[in-house]
Amino acid sequence: MQTTSRRAMLRATCAAIVGASLIGWVPQVLAQQTENPNAVKMLAEMGKATVITQGKGPRVLNIFIDANCPYCHELFMALGPLAGKNGLQVRWVPVAVLAPSSVTKGAAILQAKDRLTALRENEMNYGKGPTGQGGGIAPATQVLPATSAILNANNALLDATRSPGVPTMLYRDKQGQAMLVVGPPDADQLKAILASVR
Repeated sequence: MQTTSRRAMLRATCAAIVGASLIGWVPQVLAQQTENPNAVKMLAEMGKATVITQGKGPRVLNIFIDANCPYCHELFMALGPLAGKNGLQVRWVPVAVLAPSSVTKGAAILQAKDRLTALRENEMNYGKGPTGQGGGIAPATQVLPATSAILNANNALLDATRSPGVPTMLYRDKQGQAMLVVGPPDADQLKAILASVR
């Protein structure tokens, strides 16, 4: 269960990063890739997550994303053309940790008839909404109880990784180690990560 103080810290961290990016200052945030007990435990728990799958294949990359996260958007755009190639399956795990509209935008995606199409709409129109900020999908006017339960469960899984923000990636590498990557990878890091996914 996510504690109030941890959730507040996560929101503050994400808000600081997003706020900085929206005013044109992008902090030097580098992805941190490690094999650790949290990753081992969380990979075993990922069956409890509600995911949006992009591509088919045995090489699985789990990624926690918030509809309003600019770095998640960049990662989605980078991975989109690669999903399904070389056996890569990307499992997007929607969370709502950044802003109140993360809940309603996340709900719009999860309540859509085709969740992947809705996720693509959010990302392809990123920054093109009425405020010019955040995900581009129209927020849901109603968040169904089942959707709220999905977001809460996914949020709890993200919290259990002890990651300070999104995107957070979980996967098993070619040596069978459970890997946790926190933060936005640059192009070289992403290339290395994709090469290492088992």
